[in-house]
Amino acid sequence: MESQPQSDPQSEAESRRQLVTLLTRHQRQIFSYIYTLVPNRADADDLLQETSLVICEKFADFTPGTDFVAWACQIAYWRVRYSRQKFARSKIVFDQDIVDVVASTAGEMVAELDERHEALGQCLQRLHPRDRELITARYEPGGSVEAAARRSGRTRQTAYKALARLRKLLLDCVSTRIGHVSIA
Repeated sequence: MESQPQSDPQSEAESRRQLVTLLTRHQRQIFSYIYTLVPNRADADDLLQETSLVICEKFADFTPGTDFVAWACQIAYWRVRYSRQKFARSKIVFDQDIVDVVASTAGEMVAELDERHEALGQCLQRLHPRDRELITARYEPGGSVEAAARRSGRTRQTAYKALARLRKLLLDCVSTRIGHVSIA
């Protein structure tokens, strides 16, 4: 009878720590990638969970020092392909060739989107708290201009004008921070 190789508990603990660190750090990027490929947010959330499970199962196959996000997005891509039967009943169904092109483009844009997200966070912190609250109320899940106007004590028309001004201000700020010229 062959003996099983003894696993090293310290090595397993380090591997789990590395997995948790990488998943935590890059979960938003993986979700963003998935969300570009599926019709709605709930499906993207489900696929992120499925993808995370597969990442955990296959983490021993990941080569440390390589691009974790690219590896994880490849797993996500195959989870999306596998799950396409679910989406076939959706009103929005894309041809697989279109999904492949979007997946490729989204994969190429991960670094730029991460840079933009970081810049947006910094720009939001520079806003007056009342303006930041208006933006947050408008763009939180389920948010609307009407709800944001109510929360901020503005009329709907005033909220629309303020949001237009704030979006322009944020666009200019993000563009400046990442070194691109603002196109308005």
